[in-house]
Amino acid sequence: MRVPSVGRPGPLAVVASNAVAPVGVLALGWSATVLLGVFVLELAAVLCWAAVKVPFAAKRPNNAMGDHRLLGPLQTKRGGIELPGPFPPVYLRNLPTLLTLVVLLAPMELGAAFLLFALSDPTVTTETTGQILLGGVGVFAARGVETATDYFRDGGYRDHSPRSVILAPFKYVFGVGTLLFVVGPTGVDSGVVLALVVAGKLVYDLRTLQVERDPDRRGVFYRLYGSKETEIEPDPVVEPDGDPVVRERPSRSVAVADALYRGVVYTLTSTVVLCYVLAAALAVFALRLALVPLAVVLTFGTLRAATRFLRYGPLEFRCYDGVLVAYDTLFDEPQARIERDEVTGLVVETDRVDRLFDTESVEFDRGDETPELQFTVPDPDEVEHDDTPESLLAPHVDDPKAIADALGVGWLYERDVEGSTAAS
Repeated sequence: MRVPSVGRPGPLAVVASNAVAPVGVLALGWSATVLLGVFVLELAAVLCWAAVKVPFAAKRPNNAMGDHRLLGPLQTKRGGIELPGPFPPVYLRNLPTLLTLVVLLAPMELGAAFLLFALSDPTVTTETTGQILLGGVGVFAARGVETATDYFRDGGYRDHSPRSVILAPFKYVFGVGTLLFVVGPTGVDSGVVLALVVAGKLVYDLRTLQVERDPDRRGVFYRLYGSKETEIEPDPVVEPDGDPVVRERPSRSVAVADALYRGVVYTLTSTVVLCYVLAAALAVFALRLALVPLAVVLTFGTLRAATRFLRYGPLEFRCYDGVLVAYDTLFDEPQARIERDEVTGLVVETDRVDRLFDTESVEFDRGDETPELQFTVPDPDEVEHDDTPESLLAPHVDDPKAIADALGVGWLYERDVEGSTAAS
């Protein structure tokens, strides 16, 4: 195997992190217990620095969960929040991945690693604990140097999406977890076992560096999961020059009412509804016990309301001659654009919020076909990088006809309204 070039500080830091195990065994006389313990702490370091990287990743995931009602709306947002000093912007669209990593993936992966470590029947003494902590500090510092240099200083965040960032701990769990599973339960603390563990870890680390530095080499994980080369470079939405012909923006009271309504509906139409049933059952025995599932309902309902408000509350719909732009006034960034020739259909809907405030919601459809599901991720040059949404929704606007007329599809609006009237 050809050893990849590591002339920059970032790769050198990773190599230093990888060298902790052989140096500890050869120079410090580490036992298998210490070695496996350091591997667990290295996983914790990889997860920790991945959580630091995720908010700054500039690319968009190729498997965006825009249809997911709870967190999907955040992943569709464009624009970042500028930070003072040398730090790059943070992106609200990365929050769903960060929450998934911190709340779900990291505890599961660390829990599995500690379980495998415990199954090895480790001999933990004051001396071995000190050695494990020493090795953990070493790998944590080395991974931190790689994050500071490769990711932040050298602009690595521009090449990653939040999904490609968490690929590193995912691969580590599989690779090193296999070592823990195979070697750990044997409980054998011999030179042969130590040599196999160190050699296996070294081969894994070199292969990881090789695949990351050579785009032509795509391992199994990259084909199944994708990589930074298969993620989407977000192209900015271009707003036409000049003043818009029509401006429409839902009032703040309408946006808040819509968010609260969506939050309540989510708790009643998702698995969260089971918490209502549990609260009713617990209330029979003690009212205080019923507060726990109700607090869960409140948490999910609030989260859904917040994501809905952030998705549509700040939007202003700017209509030019034959062009409609959804502009986010909070992030000062155009979010979506649709032209007259792209519109293949138009749907006017009125929900309870519309009927309460005498507004209408209008959706302009592009008619794009949903891409076919593939078992593996195509090569980077074959990936479809266009993340243009299939439709543009203008919810709870006072004059949807003016928007349709400015876009040049007023006849579609009239046809839909006449059809709805005839059907009723």
